[in-house]
Amino acid sequence: MNSLKYIAFSLGLTFFAACDLEQEVVIDLPEYSNQPIVECYLEPGKPFRLTLTRSYSFFDPLGLDSSFFDKTLLNGATVTIAYNGQVDTLYNNPSFDLPPLPIRLYNYTGLNTVPATPGVEYTLGITLPDGGTIGGKTVMLPLVPIDSVLVEWSDTDDTLARVLTYVTDDMTQVNYYRRMLNYSTLDSFPRQNFLVTDRISTSEVFAFGTGYQLTEGDTVINSFFHITKDYYDFYESVQRAVSGNRNPFAQPSPIIGNVQGTANPLGIFTCLVYDRDTTIIQR
Repeated sequence: MNSLKYIAFSLGLTFFAACDLEQEVVIDLPEYSNQPIVECYLEPGKPFRLTLTRSYSFFDPLGLDSSFFDKTLLNGATVTIAYNGQVDTLYNNPSFDLPPLPIRLYNYTGLNTVPATPGVEYTLGITLPDGGTIGGKTVMLPLVPIDSVLVEWSDTDDTLARVLTYVTDDMTQVNYYRRMLNYSTLDSFPRQNFLVTDRISTSEVFAFGTGYQLTEGDTVINSFFHITKDYYDFYESVQRAVSGNRNPFAQPSPIIGNVQGTANPLGIFTCLVYDRDTTIIQR
């Protein structure tokens, strides 16, 4: 009986070895239609700036040659931001954030700076060269300051330290936050970068900590953003989409933005209100 099983098993292996398991499969994908992408972050005290680009298909080649910016940036649009009874025009002029800030390119820049007054509502209006329209609304939130940053040295290795960051939350309303932590410089890769909402908190004090991984002389940069729910949803959806692209078995994850219009846009129009504290580790 065992011999019969061995013969059957051997015949099965021979059958599968004879099969052509490397046949190419052709999948017809629907034609992709590019969408305009808006990223506009209004930072108090900084100029009105906006980045307007085109989306690409997942399989489109992204050659980083001299034509990359011409193919990616969507120029020639009319861009306005209305607030407090006035309308500012953002001109099709490039501007940059350079180190030590994270590098960011804007292809529309205004002449005025963003007011820091909480409660001011901003309305975005964009008309593309082909007549398509994009709009959005956001509001300036109050600053939520960092209360303190404490340095705590390890009991087991007195050469290592951690930092504890404390923030007081207004529990009378639902708030959304983004926490970032950089070492050395702002343009370094963030050691912490996540969203949090006070809906899960039972205390008005938020505490954020690091591991015992810092030594004397290290520089720690804490950034704490008070963000809108629109930005919270947008950032989460982007993270899900990035994770989905890394998994061939995952379902596509849509980007949840707060811009709309006849141009069928993607993106975010929001205010960035944040407090930042730089700590040098010392005893």
